[in-house]
Amino acid sequence: MQPPACNSVPLRIKLAQLKQTSEEGVRIKHQSQKDKLRDQIKIWMTSMSPEQRMRRFSTEEIECLAGLKGKNGGRAAHHHIAMALREVGLTPHRDWTIAGRNQRYWKFQGEKICQK
Repeated sequence: MQPPACNSVPLRIKLAQLKQTSEEGVRIKHQSQKDKLRDQIKIWMTSMSPEQRMRRFSTEEIECLAGLKGKNGGRAAHHHIAMALREVGLTPHRDWTIAGRNQRYWKFQGEKICQK
């Protein structure tokens, strides 16, 4: 008994399509994780009003509000989020008070979002 097929397209047709694209020399350019996160953050930042942009955000808060997902669908890596935030125009700061517990937060510096 053969295993159930999860695709509606037969395997030989898929292989023929792959062979054809490889012969044509078509290259698929994959977007890096940092670029994907940067684009999502830009969309999120442009949807906010200027007053909302001036407040400070934690990395976890940005991840939740912007809907950032990791490469494999889980949580996004904080170093990728940090690189994307710097490209958009946010700068890191620390809250050294006892109440702030030395946590890092991000503030938007400038008037418009960087378009890198």
